[in-house]
Amino acid sequence: MKPVIRNLLIVALLAVAALAAVMMPASREPMPEISFTDIDGGQHQLVDYKGQPILMIFWATDCPGCIKEMPELIALYEEFANQGLKMISVAMPHDYPEHIKAMRDEKKLPYTITWDKNSEIGDAFGNVRVTPTHFLISPEGEIVMRKIGALKAEQVKQSLAAMGLTPEQS
Repeated sequence: MKPVIRNLLIVALLAVAALAAVMMPASREPMPEISFTDIDGGQHQLVDYKGQPILMIFWATDCPGCIKEMPELIALYEEFANQGLKMISVAMPHDYPEHIKAMRDEKKLPYTITWDKNSEIGDAFGNVRVTPTHFLISPEGEIVMRKIGALKAEQVKQSLAAMGLTPEQS
């Protein structure tokens, strides 16, 4: 076989393999079975929210990117909470409860907030150490999105639409 033809065949095979990899659905991991206490003392188990989409937000009070995206997260909550979207904000271990509560009050955060004092929640989600980090969990309990860095609300909205949710008009 001539080298040119062989090289063309290799390139064609690689292109087909790359196309197949892009078109295959991402592997979906099950959500971890965790329990946590919110910053007001309420007890929660993640499994209690199965049947609803869940957006987990790992953040810190000293994270500029986290603070910058808060208005967008509040808007997502206002658009989808009445349709079942559960949002759980997980403050990192280096934060302090009084700082977390002050931020909640200052920014008027409407969703559930917990403090991951011992990194147990972050560890359960694959050793989260960078903020912001987001996980979208399907109503079936599968992690369908992991996003490190600024959240793209349109991407989340498209995923929620695929789950049957539509934004409420204000």
